[in-house]
Amino acid sequence: MVRPGRFFFALFSQFRSSLTIGLLERPLVVGFFWGAATGEYTTSLYIAIFFELFWLDLIPAGTYIPPQLTAATFAALTLTTWFGLEQPSRIMLVLFASMPLAWIGTKVEGWLREREQGSYNALLNWARNPDSKHLPGALVLRSMARGLVMSWVTFLAAVLILKEAFELFFALYPSLFTHLDVTWAHLWVAASLGGLMALRLKRAYVILATGIILVALFLLLPNLWA
Repeated sequence: MVRPGRFFFALFSQFRSSLTIGLLERPLVVGFFWGAATGEYTTSLYIAIFFELFWLDLIPAGTYIPPQLTAATFAALTLTTWFGLEQPSRIMLVLFASMPLAWIGTKVEGWLREREQGSYNALLNWARNPDSKHLPGALVLRSMARGLVMSWVTFLAAVLILKEAFELFFALYPSLFTHLDVTWAHLWVAASLGGLMALRLKRAYVILATGIILVALFLLLPNLWA
């Protein structure tokens, strides 16, 4: 599933900058298409819901480049399918390990944008002296091709590294975390903090902090008294 995963990521990454069509780069859409391709609708959509909730607060505005949600989502889906994971307690490790790819994807996208300075200058010169009508289209196609290739290569390298790391990890600790009674509801509640942060209300943050403290005390006090 690594090869289809890098193809799908390279394709969907184009919806982020080269071709904007609604919300096709969102994790829920990614999860739906992955489920359609693999037949694992339930697990795929559960993973997509987690990432959708977690990064609900981060949206593109101005020059801000939001996390590359597609990279993290496709990495988690690819690894989960490759290892045949079904337990949320084991999938949880894949989710957390895939999150840094969202940050790496942002860095790669920023680097690609810097490389477009040459195309911008060429377009300015063309606007002053339009000697060829094909230059704008050629610049756009070159930019899309560069983004497609870089997305393909970087995603493949990142997923292969994670794949090898998890193969080693599962070989050394085959039953680690399997005893944890973690459900998708627990993961979604943890991920929904992103939605709460999106409210931009101090009162909501205070309620959240108070709730965390009360839950922590409720869990720790019985052990202390024992």
